[in-house]
Amino acid sequence: MAKVASTIFSVFSFSAPRPVRVQFADSSGLTVSGLPGERVITLEEVSRHDTDKDCWVVIYDRVYDITEFLDEHPGGSEVLLEYAGREASAAFRGSGHSNVAIKLLNKYCIGELPIDERIFRKPGGLMLSNIPE
Repeated sequence: MAKVASTIFSVFSFSAPRPVRVQFADSSGLTVSGLPGERVITLEEVSRHDTDKDCWVVIYDRVYDITEFLDEHPGGSEVLLEYAGREASAAFRGSGHSNVAIKLLNKYCIGELPIDERIFRKPGGLMLSNIPE
């Protein structure tokens, strides 16, 4: 039984999101100094990935390629395709996802929005607690 529990735990163990260093720029605002391997993806690029063969979404300013997950989603692929190529934070938050589902996102994270396109993860941005569940 302990071996089974250990195996289940290891299957559902995911690393935490990587931190992002933010540097203050001159009077023009903020610039992001990404960590090695960070990919910055614009909303325009995300919008080009809006089909069942190529499906990206933005959740809390991070970009996820969920194409492989579409057929696995317990609520069906249609609900995900409704947000393909778009911002989906409020819909994700409002769906009552479990902690396991939230951690599962890490597997599909391919980058993050540039600081000037972010809504949440920036100084003065919306707080996650302000989004209704």
